[in-house]
Amino acid sequence: MITGSPFQYCSRCGHDTMAAASSREHVCDDCGYRHFITPFPAACALILDADGRLLVTRRAHEPGLGKLGLPGGVIEPAETGEEAAARETREEVGLDLPPSAFRYFASLPNWYYYQDYLWPTLDLFFTASVPGFDSLAPSPEEVSEIFALPLAEVPLADFAFESNAEAVRRLQEQRARLV
Repeated sequence: MITGSPFQYCSRCGHDTMAAASSREHVCDDCGYRHFITPFPAACALILDADGRLLVTRRAHEPGLGKLGLPGGVIEPAETGEEAAARETREEVGLDLPPSAFRYFASLPNWYYYQDYLWPTLDLFFTASVPGFDSLAPSPEEVSEIFALPLAEVPLADFAFESNAEAVRRLQEQRARLV
């Protein structure tokens, strides 16, 4: 549950008279402007190679420094989820796939600690397939390691975010049913 407020000053009038009307709504006592906390949309990539291995990263920054992750991040203005998945994959691991390579898989709520506040996110997961992971180039600011792990062996408890672990669990379950 969210506590406190990320809003110290009203974005309309600049006064520091913010009051919580609920856990997601904060109102300026001076001008009445209402500020809402809503989930940020994020795109995450579940990329499998021809051998059924999943591309997994190790995070190079907080939150979740040293924990496992998936290529992904906040969706930019005027960007589709598939475009964001392609961009984040290219930026984080150097794998250049077109947005059309990504297929919607699931959406899951998540929490992301940023600038002293625990923000809600809505993580959109997309799948993609590649022949192999031979030409990856991790961005050291984002990723400290890259793994290609057999899908059934991905350690769910080692993920930085529960949404990532749950998406991988669902993918494992889906693939197990197909065998």
